[in-house]
Amino acid sequence: MRKAFLKLLAPAIALMLCLTCCASGDSEPWKTITDYEIGEYDGYSYELWKDSGDTTMSIYEDGVFECEWENINNALFRTGRKYDCTQTWQEIGNIQIEYDVDYRPDGNSYLALYGWTREPLVEYYIVESWGNWRPPGGVPTATITVDGALYDIYETTRYNAPSIDGNTTFQQYWAVRQEKSSSGTIKVGDVFTAWESLGMKLGKFYEASLTVEGYQSKGYARVNKNEITISDSVPEIPKGAGPMEPDENGVYEEAVFEQSEDSWQARGDCSVELSSAAAKSGDSSLLVKGRRESWNGAGRSLAASTFKPGEVFSFSVFAMQDSVDEEIFKLTLQYTANGQTDYAGIAEVTASRGEWAELSNASFVIPDGASGLLLYVETDSGTNSFYIDDAKIAVGEEPSEEQTDSQAEGDA
Repeated sequence: MRKAFLKLLAPAIALMLCLTCCASGDSEPWKTITDYEIGEYDGYSYELWKDSGDTTMSIYEDGVFECEWENINNALFRTGRKYDCTQTWQEIGNIQIEYDVDYRPDGNSYLALYGWTREPLVEYYIVESWGNWRPPGGVPTATITVDGALYDIYETTRYNAPSIDGNTTFQQYWAVRQEKSSSGTIKVGDVFTAWESLGMKLGKFYEASLTVEGYQSKGYARVNKNEITISDSVPEIPKGAGPMEPDENGVYEEAVFEQSEDSWQARGDCSVELSSAAAKSGDSSLLVKGRRESWNGAGRSLAASTFKPGEVFSFSVFAMQDSVDEEIFKLTLQYTANGQTDYAGIAEVTASRGEWAELSNASFVIPDGASGLLLYVETDSGTNSFYIDDAKIAVGEEPSEEQTDSQAEGDA
């Protein structure tokens, strides 16, 4: 009986051993690296880049990789496709990524579709998940919907920073999910279409890779699926990527701060929140507090697809403070032109304690060559808390020659 039982059990044991051996064989990486290296394997490019710290990257078939990092300043692990910077993404095709990642960051880290273009030099991120900080900070220029998910759009400038062309100045484009995801589909072509619809032009492609990045952190990740599809289908223009249209009253947008911050966010080292302690109209306003510098305030990015250089707009917002006898408020436009950050004054007003004062300019012209637009309220001096309410952007009135000259002098 015992011999018969063992005889019956033998095939099952053999099968289990076979499966174990097969699984063990499949789990063996093609290569494990611990320092900077770039190469190709099984139809995918791979790269480990770091400036310091302890890193390990194990490379498998089908773009799968495993990575671990600690004691780093900055490190990137990635597999994907590299190109020779002779084709735009439209010439390459509509890219889509199916991914699944066991992602365990401890600190600052991103899980993203990542890459570069030349002419112009752009570093881009489509961020699916992150660690303890949601990049890149600041105020989004737009919010788009791609495959049912909401992504916030940002454009930032890096000065004398590492790039594929050495240390230089370049733009960064960001699409960051509002909710984290570690598996699913990245419709890359849809995001590229949105960026370009918003005036964020991409150049000739160097790379598109599924990437795990760590910054002054530690962590572990295993990419279990990284399937890249490139087709000749035409990507959709995501909701939120097109230019805004004014309503029947000529208003593009109006922020009343009753239910939400209405896309206004903190600028600099401060915070913003809805407050019922004061209101120009309705029941609440936006409180700006914890300011450390006079330029710290509340800001709202403007989409380049609508707010184009040379076009005229009307801007207005009410401000109030209850800390000093008088405070000078300023409404300012921050922008990038010729690779440099610049500022244009829109309006200025002196507000007495406890009184709402209007910052208004009905004929403001967007400066020549301006991109990366940020509209914000600041003070001339001091760091006291203040409130803003009833912010409005509308169709502008053609400026007089005197107004045009005055703005040109202010921009200079």
